[in-house]
This record gives sequence, C-alpha cells and structure tokens, in this order.
Amino acid sequence: MRGGSRVVGSVMRRAIGLSVVSLLLGGGACTGAGTDDGGAGRAPGAGMSGSTGGAARGGAGGASNGAAAGAAQAATSGAAGSAVGGVGGAGGTPGAAGSGVAAGAGGSAGRAGADGSAGLGGSGGRGGAGASGNDAGMAGSGDDGGSPNAPTLTSFTLTVLGSSTAAGEGASSSSQGWVNLLAGDLERTIVGDYATHNLAVGGYTTAELVPDSGASGSIDDALETEPDLIIVALAGSNDLSAGTSTSTFLSRLTSIRDHAREAGVPVFFLSTAPKDLSTEEKQMLRDWGDEMETRFSSCWVPGQSDYSPCFVDVFEPLANGSLGVASEYSAGDGIHLNDAGHALIFETVRDVVRPYVCSRIACAR
Repeated sequence: MRGGSRVVGSVMRRAIGLSVVSLLLGGGACTGAGTDDGGAGRAPGAGMSGSTGGAARGGAGGASNGAAAGAAQAATSGAAGSAVGGVGGAGGTPGAAGSGVAAGAGGSAGRAGADGSAGLGGSGGRGGAGASGNDAGMAGSGDDGGSPNAPTLTSFTLTVLGSSTAAGEGASSSSQGWVNLLAGDLERTIVGDYATHNLAVGGYTTAELVPDSGASGSIDDALETEPDLIIVALAGSNDLSAGTSTSTFLSRLTSIRDHAREAGVPVFFLSTAPKDLSTEEKQMLRDWGDEMETRFSSCWVPGQSDYSPCFVDVFEPLANGSLGVASEYSAGDGIHLNDAGHALIFETVRDVVRPYVCSRIACAR
C-alpha cells in the first residue's frame, strides 16, 4: 500500500508568566512535530496558565502513532484551555487528547479536547472526559483512515467477473477451479459472514462486462450482489478473436472499474493469460497484460485512493519460454488450464486479495 505520513505543525499560544510555568511544569510550551522517517510525534508541553488558558496539541504522527496532547492548565480567569490529540500518521492511530481542567476564578470548567483525526490507514480515537466541565471530548474522525488498516466490516462479499477460466473450465471438477479454491480459503480465514458470487461466463469479452451491455454477468449484475470487492478476470484471447483493439480493450476495462468506483466498490484485475496462439497473438496478450499492470497496479479502495497491489499478474507464472501456456498447466487444448494451473492462479490471487480482505474484516489467520 502506498501512503505517506502528513507532518503537521502544532501551535500553542504563550501566556504571561512563562518562566514560572516552565519551572512548575518541567516542560516547554512548544509542540512536537511528527517525524518523516516513521517515528511517533512528540508530545508538546502543557498549556500555560493565563488569562484565557493555553491550548496544547499533540504532535503530528509520522508513519507511526501521533503523540498524546499535554493537559491544558487552569486559566486564572476566562475560559479554560483545551487539549487536542495529535494527528495519526500513515498506518498509525491518533494520539489521545489531554483532559481539560477546571478554570480559575471567573472562568468556566475546561473541556477535554477531541482526539486527533486518523491519518491514512489509522483510526479515530475516543475523546477524553471533561474535567469539571459540561461536555466530554468528541470522538476523533477516522473517515480517511478507518481502512484498509482497521477492519470494520462484519461480513464480506466477493464477486468475480470473467470468462471460461474464471468459470472453472479445464479443472477436473468445479471445486478445483481457482475461484472456488479462493472462496474456500477466504471462508476459512474470515471471522464473520462471507459470500462469493462467480458471474464468469465462457466466451465473454470486455464487451459483455461493460456497463449497460445487457449481458448476464456484466458489471451491472456484479453491483447488484452488493459486493465489497470485485475481481475481473479476462484472459484476453476472446477479445483477440473478436478483433478488439488494444485501446478498446483497455478503455472497456477502465469503464468497468470507474462504474464500480461510482458505486463505492473497488475492483482488482487479473492480467491476461498465455495461450497457444500465433506468435503475434501471444505477444499481444503479453503486451495487454503489461498495459493493464501500468494502468491498474494501484486503485481506489474505501479510505484510500492509491491502494496497491490490486493487480495480479498470472501471465508470467503460467507462460513458457515462447509465451504460450506451460505444458504442466495446460488442460490439453493450449487454451484452458488443468488443476495445477487453477491452483497456481488461486495461490497468486490469494496472496494479493487476502491481505486486503483481512484489512476490511477480522480474519482468523
């Protein structure tokens, strides 16, 4: 997964009596900024006493966790200071908010500050309780960081679109097809409800899968299953036979992805697959796979716009030296795969899909 930590400076107001407060608190009034190299943000000094009360903010997190904010000190008059938690870095959690304290004469009770919002992949924290105040701190926001590092789902649905190999053609039985092997693995792994919908149909091209195609097993049908993830697996040879150009092939796949994105569903792609065709056709399938990797290696997922990997290269492990299907994986027709070929696709897909699934829902392993 690509991601970077945001380094955000924290600001505190100075108040009169700095030297006295520094002696009392044993700390400065400056903030701690998060590091770029993955260290956690440093906690700032406490807010100083003053006419309005100083605000204390936690340091911004680097690639780890944000620091906790220092507690705001009591004001001698006016409103009490507040404490705000540090911002979580990429993959980290926000720092906890410091508790507000009672105000001095003429002031109202302080409130606990809100926890900092999560960074990418982080999660929102809980607000601290107000000390002698009226309100508890608000919960930190995890809108941008709740996934994919924080499992939030209690059920997961996977839907597969594609052609004959995804439908299980060539395997000795349907249970040995790579989609069913993947479904069994995820069902054993996921803690919660799991469902797979395999809408793959033999002979399908990109034309059948695009929005509004009217074909059974299109992206429109996939979205009706209310999936949490869609996998598109087209070997490419059917499009070659139909005379589909490279630009059309790629633009149709892009429209499938974008249509799902509009519905809030991420799409992972399998590459094209090797076939025993003419030299020119074998090279074109290889080139299409390379183009797909360039275009679809990263993708949108809930909470992140550039998640990776979400592309699975099956061409390379299945191909022989001449870019045809390796004999140990061929079902005998030079087009479809035997049980060993399906098992290889399953293992390759599993290594990409399972980490993402387990970032969205709790897994047993």
